[in-house]
Amino acid sequence: MRPKPVEAVPDGPGWHHSVKLDGWRVALSVTPEGVRIHSRSKRDVSAQFPELTDAADQLGVGTVIDGEVVVWDEQRGRFDFEAVQSRGLARRPRSVPGAVLVAFDVLAAPWTDLRSEPLRSRWPRLRSVVEQAGPQIQLVLATDDAAQAREWMREMRTQGVEGIVSKRWDSPYRPGEPRTAWRKVRSADTVDALLLGVTGPERRPWGAVVELPDGRRAVTTPRLPSGTASQLGRAVAGRLGEPVTDGQLDVRWQPLTADAEPLTAEVRVRTGRVPLVRYVRLRVDV
Repeated sequence: MRPKPVEAVPDGPGWHHSVKLDGWRVALSVTPEGVRIHSRSKRDVSAQFPELTDAADQLGVGTVIDGEVVVWDEQRGRFDFEAVQSRGLARRPRSVPGAVLVAFDVLAAPWTDLRSEPLRSRWPRLRSVVEQAGPQIQLVLATDDAAQAREWMREMRTQGVEGIVSKRWDSPYRPGEPRTAWRKVRSADTVDALLLGVTGPERRPWGAVVELPDGRRAVTTPRLPSGTASQLGRAVAGRLGEPVTDGQLDVRWQPLTADAEPLTAEVRVRTGRVPLVRYVRLRVDV
């Protein structure tokens, strides 16, 4: 299931609110052949996160968890999306410590498909599953109090909490649920922008040129990490035109061609007359 973007955390009874962290959405399943982890595009990333497969090794066959892989950066005091993406896109496991699966739903327990059950039944089952797992699998921070959820979103934004996901307690797990049982409120400084082009080499761009929702153009900064740059390079490969010099942006960059499929980038914006824009990711499944 994917939440529908909304402007405010819903008030009233019947809602369950949890923090949305800056990581990778995955499904972890325990099969007769072992623990498997798949990204949202169904790519097997089990080998990239061996500590998570080890943490789930004691869970019963048939268990399926929906969650977010995150890495905590102790020096910066926040979750590090670039570290997660670097590991997830690597061909071989990398020695970046601290990967944790933050679990927010359970689709199945041994011998039991839970997707038709309401969240109020799945939640205690999820808590039980997490208690049986290793410490690298944690339960998401959640509350029934909308005011508390809004406070978390304000206070934890600098730590990498992107917003709040609210779910109806009576909702089953149905992808494409027409009643919009899941809703997401994003922190004000995280927005979707139109990708216009890139700076630097095509294979591993240094940055992205984007158009913000208010129409302003901006170049992302600082230089992109290696794994993030490679992903962006693959997305724009063969779609870039001749370099242009932009006096407004004071940079030379390569625009996407007119016939290229539009791409959306998630960026963080520090407000001001001249916005400071940090590239997060493309809005594509990986």
